[in-house]
Amino acid sequence: MFRIAIHPDRIGLAHDPERSFSDRWLELLTCAGHEARVVDAFAPDFVEQLGGCDGFLWWFPPTAFPRDCGKRLMTALSHAGKLEVFPDWRVVWHFDDKIAQSYFLRAADIPVPRTWVFWRKSDALAFCRDAEYPLVMKLASGYRSNNVALLRDRNEAKYWIGRMFGDGLTALRRHTYRDLRRFFGGPPPEKNYFLVQELVAGNAFDTRITVIGDRVFAFRRFNRPDDFRASGSGNVDVDPSQIAPDALRLAVRTARALGAHSLCIDILRREGEPVVSEFSFFYEGWGVRNCPGHWLARGDELEWVEGQTAPEDAILEDFLERLEGAGSN
Repeated sequence: MFRIAIHPDRIGLAHDPERSFSDRWLELLTCAGHEARVVDAFAPDFVEQLGGCDGFLWWFPPTAFPRDCGKRLMTALSHAGKLEVFPDWRVVWHFDDKIAQSYFLRAADIPVPRTWVFWRKSDALAFCRDAEYPLVMKLASGYRSNNVALLRDRNEAKYWIGRMFGDGLTALRRHTYRDLRRFFGGPPPEKNYFLVQELVAGNAFDTRITVIGDRVFAFRRFNRPDDFRASGSGNVDVDPSQIAPDALRLAVRTARALGAHSLCIDILRREGEPVVSEFSFFYEGWGVRNCPGHWLARGDELEWVEGQTAPEDAILEDFLERLEGAGSN
């Protein structure tokens, strides 16, 4: 029997408002005879609450709170090494940080759209004078296509460079950061960098691939009407016959390069070849649960397994196997 600590995760997502990974984990652990302990990750005595526990699970979202707490906490617990945690440092260090992801993907030789990160205003302005437009500008943080915008020409690029190297931005909107803070408060601004990516033409959809252990789930997400963005559209196709095997293999390669136990990867096609646009440990579970089956990745081989699987069930199954493996060593 294991004693597992869990922080509740009721988030209220648009497509999955009532689903909770933590509720399901509590149910499964109790039914299997394990002890599940509900803890408060925000409490000053949180570390003490973990006393006697074998593991800790927390499905936290990419909003600034609790994301910033979760990233720090899970990284610290991972490196302390006294208990198994999910997610661990390998999938939180880059969570909701598109700059960190872009550096990793290029360093790992994983194909991506052409991406540029500038830390000096002069370099960003020099690049944008002669760049080919349109370009896709992104803030480092943001989800469901938030903080992603199309730059149509040099003047638009110059405007946003001025904003990013000025007061900064909390969102890609044409208001001032000072005005936002004065009236609404909010998180600190994104500033002093400029992140742009080529617009990968000819993609009416992206392929969302979720790798959990050796399981690979995939579905297509079609773009919003009159938009180049697919994330958050809610228009999906779960037909496995429409999923390209090279996209599946690229997603598996990405997850393995990170050592990630669970990861969702967004794939586009550039000149016919798959490229990784973004990835995240956090995702809405409904898309995975609606898949009619999944592939098992055995080396480079992909074996189809019929039947729906809830991602939270697969995550917990692998988590317990890691605990059992640690106990037998």
